Amino acid sequence: MIVLLIIIIYSVMIGKYYTRINKLALASEIVKNEDPSKPLTKFSIVIPFRNEAERLLGLLQSLANLNYAKDCFEILLVDDDSKDTSIQVIESFIRENLLLQILVLKNIRSSKSPKKDAITTAISAAKNEWIVTTDADCELPTTWLSSFHHYLSNNQKEFIVGPLVYKSSKSFIDQYQLLDNLSLQGITMGSFGNGKGLLCNGANLAYTKTLFRSLNGFNNNNKIASGDDIFMLENAQSKFPEKVGYLANKGAIVSTFPEKSWKAIISQRLRWAKKTGSQKNKSAKILGLVVFATNLSIVLLPILILLLGLNIWLGLLALGLKIFIDYLLLHKTGRFFGRHISAVKVMSHVYVYALVSCWVVLKSMFTNYTWKERSHSQ
Repeated sequence: MIVLLIIIIYSVMIGKYYTRINKLALASEIVKNEDPSKPLTKFSIVIPFRNEAERLLGLLQSLANLNYAKDCFEILLVDDDSKDTSIQVIESFIRENLLLQILVLKNIRSSKSPKKDAITTAISAAKNEWIVTTDADCELPTTWLSSFHHYLSNNQKEFIVGPLVYKSSKSFIDQYQLLDNLSLQGITMGSFGNGKGLLCNGANLAYTKTLFRSLNGFNNNNKIASGDDIFMLENAQSKFPEKVGYLANKGAIVSTFPEKSWKAIISQRLRWAKKTGSQKNKSAKILGLVVFATNLSIVLLPILILLLGLNIWLGLLALGLKIFIDYLLLHKTGRFFGRHISAVKVMSHVYVYALVSCWVVLKSMFTNYTWKERSHSQ
């Protein structure tokens, strides 16, 4: 009975975010009453990188293909002590794309968070008011900056969260990560539709230098290696809630690549789990606790049925309810991102997803994690 109750609570919470996605005003796809004489917003694109030679060229090419005036954006690439040929890749690209404004900086370390230091380093050198961040292993749509500009033409915001999706093959490991990403994106969109965003991702984020400085940058969380995105969102919503928004425009969807191994997936999720414990948002913590309890219930369900005598029909009802609500959220979110999510796909991943999620949460309580060849405790 407890298992069913936990999953009912989970379903109610996820159902709330599902129903709020439409309230995001997906009509922001259409720009209303934009003044064509209004000058283009100028952006400084900030990209920290470390040993990303394999992916950098794809990102740089997508930057070159942006359908936006070249004199209205600059690119600041911050080298976080790369040991591979990343710098050579960038230098070669610069020689072939002289019209782009590209500045390569060396990361100035001042805290326990290399990425936060890199962003701070870039903002200090940025000449434009609007900062847009992405990751070195991402690829950008041609309409990326124009989508932000159109949004700003109709909304008085200073912190904007953008959508992110995986470039996934049909392999099980890639599809697992796609579903995981879509669930996070669905919660992100639904929470913003509910009036207060719970999540965001630094791979697609924009904010003003004025707001960044008003929040004192990362000063209150730079002891934590990750979280350049989440903690800024929390601080911005705490001090300037009316200035925070979500860009629900398909033209702004940034693509990134899934991890290649389960070991890398676990390491990445450990990094995410470590920063969750330092979040102040009570709604995010409650949701995280309910999600963990639900996944733990799914993992233990076979044991409860086979060894402890749980009624099999009650167990199947609980499992079916979990799959149903997950399917609703993933299907709706998938449609926005141009990904078809079937009920069969959700069913085939439900147990593995629960198992991995529980393992990550439990492991995060006792071990450090390694990311970008560095070990971190939090």
